Amino acid sequence: MLSVVYIPVTLYVMGMSDTPTDPASGVVEVPVTEARNKLADLVDAVAHDDRFVYLTRRGERVAALMPADIAANYEHMEDEYWARRAAEAKDRIAAGEDEVISWDQYLAESEGTR
Repeated sequence: MLSVVYIPVTLYVMGMSDTPTDPASGVVEVPVTEARNKLADLVDAVAHDDRFVYLTRRGERVAALMPADIAANYEHMEDEYWARRAAEAKDRIAAGEDEVISWDQYLAESEGTR
């Protein structure tokens, strides 16, 4: 049975000796089967403490709960990265350093059927 106790600045997962917890970093691993019953408590702890909770299956991390602002920041950084890559590609094409080919041509070349 998983019991989660939310205390400001600290997330304690009690009653599970096999749940790795790193209090210094705030990282907790919780099996998905046990997290189901305590999802609201885990979300509260994540939202209030900027902590991460990794959900596991058979000891392997399969998903994570993280504060929404951190997820939004990651999403924003990823969008900026791909926008920068697209702008660089357009610049290379405009400078004649790269050429534009069709998807069919790319597939033919990559599969060696050209």
